[in-house]
Amino acid sequence: MRRIGTLPDQALAKRFCDYLVTLSIEAAAEEDSSEQGSAWDIWIRDEKHVQQARDEFASFQQAPEEQRYQVGEKANQIRDERIVDHQRRLKHQRNFGKSIKSHTATSGPLAGASIRQQNIPVTVAIIVLSVLASFSVNFATPRPSPTPGEYSLEQKIYFALSFADQREYVQSRDPFEAIKRGEVWRLATPMFLHGNTMHLAFNMLWVFFLGSAIERLHGSLFMAMLVLISGLTGTLLQVMLPPAEALPEILAGLAGTPFSIGASGAVYGLFGFLWIRPMVDPNYPIRMVPTNVLLMLGWLVFCMTPMMTGVANGAHLGGLIAGVLAAFVAFRNQP
Repeated sequence: MRRIGTLPDQALAKRFCDYLVTLSIEAAAEEDSSEQGSAWDIWIRDEKHVQQARDEFASFQQAPEEQRYQVGEKANQIRDERIVDHQRRLKHQRNFGKSIKSHTATSGPLAGASIRQQNIPVTVAIIVLSVLASFSVNFATPRPSPTPGEYSLEQKIYFALSFADQREYVQSRDPFEAIKRGEVWRLATPMFLHGNTMHLAFNMLWVFFLGSAIERLHGSLFMAMLVLISGLTGTLLQVMLPPAEALPEILAGLAGTPFSIGASGAVYGLFGFLWIRPMVDPNYPIRMVPTNVLLMLGWLVFCMTPMMTGVANGAHLGGLIAGVLAAFVAFRNQP
């Protein structure tokens, strides 16, 4: 705090502090017993307001009885509103406190309070559906039917769950043809398909660690919406990026395709949310461990280099952007 001046009596000091409150300047009046007679020091809480407060103090001393300084009622109203807002924030923190255990997490990708144990149906459903879908199409390499001219069940499932039906895309070159026809599930189903067991295991571990934390804090509906939006944003960006032949070699990692699969876009959406949310909300009870932030961002960049091929980098970027934006939106709209 910084003292900006002294007024001769309490009434004037209160009047000036009330006026500063209406200017959103935190101020306090304190009796100065070292002065002869009665004197009240004016203290400014925030250093950035000191110069403005000094200017206002100089004007106030010239004409303390002016009408613009008669704002005691308005100042009290502002203080009451601040008290209500403070109580609301305390209630919000207590609600968070009820949703966490009494001990602190010391391992895993998250740091801070451990999340309460409760059902996480959306997180579990994503993992179960991903396992079933990936195995049902032999990890995106469906085995053909032994009967010539027929498609195997694995092939039919793969064609139905992919963003674009490969049989149609060869002819039309339009990745949205099936969706335009009403097969809108294709916007979401590619995230459940994976290319191999390592791809599946890696994504599902992150879905479990990040998704379970978000679902326990924000509820199943929020978790479902975040996954869908992140996955959809990532998939659409991946589809709409230029093909490899239209890009210079150094940018080949950003080539688009309608046949990318995996939950990586949704994973980066969950990561982006939990990475940014504590930055905009200091009261948020958990945060990403810094080494895991570096791991996720480093992997994002590494996958774009020529050393890695066949990675849906557009999905990673799109999911990350969606998750970051969701963190800001959720903070601005919190109760």
